[in-house]
Amino acid sequence: MKNKIGLLVLLAVGLCMGCYDDKGNYDYHDFNEITINNRGFDTTYLLTSYVDTLRISPELKFKLGESEHLTFEWVARFNGIEFTEYPIGKERDLVYPMSLPSGTYTLFFKVKDTLNTMEYWNVTAFQVQDLLTSGWVVLGENSNGEACLDMVTYSVDTLVLKDLLKESGLPVLRNPVKVWVVDNYRDNMIHVSTGDGTYRLTREDFKGGDHTHLKYNFFDPGSLEHFTLQDVGQMRNWNRAAIIDDLLFHNSSMIQSSIFQNPANHYQGTYDLFDIGDKIAYNPKAMTYYYILYNKTEQRFVYAGGRAYGSPAGYCDTLKDTRDDVEIFSWKPGLDYVTSINSRFLDGYCYTILKDNGGQHYLYSYALRYQWGWESIVKNKKYSLDKATDLDKAKFFGASAQRTYLFYAVGSKLYAYDYVAETVKVLEDFGDQEITLLHYDILVDVGTNDDFFYVGTYDPSLPEETGGTLTRYRVINDPNNIIVEKVPGFSWSGLCKIKSIDFKKN
Repeated sequence: MKNKIGLLVLLAVGLCMGCYDDKGNYDYHDFNEITINNRGFDTTYLLTSYVDTLRISPELKFKLGESEHLTFEWVARFNGIEFTEYPIGKERDLVYPMSLPSGTYTLFFKVKDTLNTMEYWNVTAFQVQDLLTSGWVVLGENSNGEACLDMVTYSVDTLVLKDLLKESGLPVLRNPVKVWVVDNYRDNMIHVSTGDGTYRLTREDFKGGDHTHLKYNFFDPGSLEHFTLQDVGQMRNWNRAAIIDDLLFHNSSMIQSSIFQNPANHYQGTYDLFDIGDKIAYNPKAMTYYYILYNKTEQRFVYAGGRAYGSPAGYCDTLKDTRDDVEIFSWKPGLDYVTSINSRFLDGYCYTILKDNGGQHYLYSYALRYQWGWESIVKNKKYSLDKATDLDKAKFFGASAQRTYLFYAVGSKLYAYDYVAETVKVLEDFGDQEITLLHYDILVDVGTNDDFFYVGTYDPSLPEETGGTLTRYRVINDPNNIIVEKVPGFSWSGLCKIKSIDFKKN
């Protein structure tokens, strides 16, 4: 036993001596700590894809001096649901021509010392937009009578982008009617409505195809003939109403906010459809559930909307006169329909223009209000429009957000009519050019003093694909004079012959 213990002791001593002798074989280094300063990481970046280049030259400090045993990595992580990561550089200085999808990103810069496997990093953020991110989407036609889609983009210095339908995947379409950019819950797409049907395009790259036809938003894709979207209104929350092929469709379901069911231009308990005017009157300022249409068959006002599972959702109901308001005007005037106009005037007035058999025009003013969780429809006043010059020839209408002005266009002339003071003024005569659009902005510029509208004109001396011009006007809030001014820097030429515009926010 003693011999065994002595042998173990000798073995242990031998091992220790071996370790002591081997100590001189290792090359020990001081720890070379790296610091990444905040230069270039103390700001966020806004970049336009395929336009801008992301450049960052990081400042590094070394405890013992710069080492050759370093690797660099730049990684952009998309801040969406899936947190997709994009490696965008392996050099110390980042020079990356931006080509990432639109969105917000977290940018990581990683420095690794391969000698001691230590890793250091710093982080910043950037946002990517593309030329299609925001601006006015312009629907019109070219010299062949085909639908054409241009865009006045605000993503960088204002640019005009041409013929976005060319690579969209859609078939050739004719008779453009309306463009509608959706910003609500599901299927937030761009709708292009024509006489050949309505198609939806993706917001990111304006792509579509046969599979994006509006008919697939119906339970029965064969229920209509053309599926031409004529007017649409986004009500409070997810309530949506649309006039398609001269029929009213209503949806109040958040889950199925992109699906249209049966026509709603009938009364409860009957499915006898009545003819309706081609515009929906609603209050985008108060975002009421209710909206108003004109029953052309019975020559009376009707309303629809209501809350989900409420009444009247999916059908129409008549508006009843009361003792208190019957002297203002009747909801059953027995007149022919001309048009309806929505505005942000006061608490959000709506207007309907009607005419009698003799051609006399009248303006019916009313408000849809939402207060303390309840809607109400209130009559304002009825005005005679007999002093509004050439109103019977007008094709396009709008209403001021600050003054009692009705705007309308006839041929090359733009008019303003003060329906209270009964004064009319020719705001501008475009001469040989034709007014093809009057778009009153009630959804985009909605500040207290904002009162803007847009006029589209066409120069017949130029091809239809490039002869269009879009100009922005501002209404001056003057109690004594009708004053409207062009907004400097907000006129864009080279557009198609404009039929409809809508704003894309993001």
